[in-house]
Amino acid sequence: MPPAGAGATAGATAGTSASAAAATINDRPVTIKPYSLHVSSRYLDLTRKKLELSRLPHGLSPADEREWKYGVPKEVIEPDLDYWLGKYDWRQREKYLNARLPQWRTLVDPPSPHSPLRLHFVHKRSPLGSSHNAIPLLYCHSWPGGIVEVLRIIDALTIPSEEGEPAFHVVVPSIPGCGFSDAGNAEGLGPRAVAAMFDALMLRLGYRYYVAHGTGWGFSICRMLALHHGHRCLGIHTTTPLPCLRPPSWTHRPLHYMKYLTARLMPKGLVAAKLGYHADDFRTSAKGRRRRPSSPPAVSTHTCSGRLCSRLGLQAKPQTLAYALCDSPVGLLAWTRETLAERTRREDSFSTEDALDFTMISWLPGPEAPLRCLAATAANGEDLRDLRERWTKTPLGLCVFPDSQPNFLPAWAACVQPLVSVTRHFGPDVGWPVWERPLEVAEDLKRCFGRAMLTRDPRLKESCYLDLDK
Repeated sequence: MPPAGAGATAGATAGTSASAAAATINDRPVTIKPYSLHVSSRYLDLTRKKLELSRLPHGLSPADEREWKYGVPKEVIEPDLDYWLGKYDWRQREKYLNARLPQWRTLVDPPSPHSPLRLHFVHKRSPLGSSHNAIPLLYCHSWPGGIVEVLRIIDALTIPSEEGEPAFHVVVPSIPGCGFSDAGNAEGLGPRAVAAMFDALMLRLGYRYYVAHGTGWGFSICRMLALHHGHRCLGIHTTTPLPCLRPPSWTHRPLHYMKYLTARLMPKGLVAAKLGYHADDFRTSAKGRRRRPSSPPAVSTHTCSGRLCSRLGLQAKPQTLAYALCDSPVGLLAWTRETLAERTRREDSFSTEDALDFTMISWLPGPEAPLRCLAATAANGEDLRDLRERWTKTPLGLCVFPDSQPNFLPAWAACVQPLVSVTRHFGPDVGWPVWERPLEVAEDLKRCFGRAMLTRDPRLKESCYLDLDK
């Protein structure tokens, strides 16, 4: 399996900011180099051979929707395999990604004991520049999304749709081992270490202050940024507070739990509103379930990574599964399809080409590093408790789709961070808002960071007017 970015070519060696020229690692100057995706033809030929030799398992007979309880049905994977062999063209996808997403790489020094790693990232600045209150936004992708995850939202973030609307300079680093960032070989490269690397990257790019957004695994990184780098990360935002945050109970934030019980008794009154609740929080969801705190499960299985690891038995031995997924592109495709099916509720949310894009972003570097990272996160009890329970004064904004998370109310997030912005979107069930409803998420990011936070923190306004072109 080739290293991250195998066969990819980089352009000129000029850095993108003055701070990049001053950066050193082990007394060597570090530059930020333009980067273009270009995987070696030899590796693409090897991938094709493996696809041609694939042996698919037998499915249920007759096939029906019950088959999903055993995993991805053969009737889903078989057409995907035919499309991959007959129609999918990675070279065209490379051209498309390179044209849509300006990419770079630079060497970043992670916390000990990890060695310096080349970090791959997208950096798309608002064309309106610093004169238009362009806010530095660190976008932390989930898995297996990678940089492909931002395709539907990045233009809406960088280009305002109307006069006076805020815009963003968007930075999307590839998590180490995902896409074209180097993978760490030592243990413990979890969300806390990744957050430190991302914070160092933002500083190197010249963004002294910034805000961050993430969902799933990406929100775990955002939480670590808020907890450990709140002096520069001035606010975070998510669409998926559950399962990364723990609901209140009599044993966890009992005062917040009492507020919830009071609001539930009088959901339509002024009391509930003053306590941070909305009448719609207590209505029956589209799935017919009443929203109330669930019993707190074991800490190691309640986070995004912990839930995946528990389901797949990864917590102790992620390397065992890695042998299968590193050798079989169809196996990795099935894993990706399973993850996407759990993430969204609509079959038309992802095309076959979308699923193959996500699979290739994991297949090219190999999925072993993300598997180790997921397992390490699930096994680190101290970091998990911090993610779910530790308080920080860094502001938090939520864009929630209550019918998708009927067992978590936005006000519960105030147990761990001050809530400055909450937007509820009711209607069709949405599992991955940034992909399924990108314009609504972009609008909420502008509302949260451009209106709610910009007026509160003068440091964020200072970053808006930073001119990196000088």
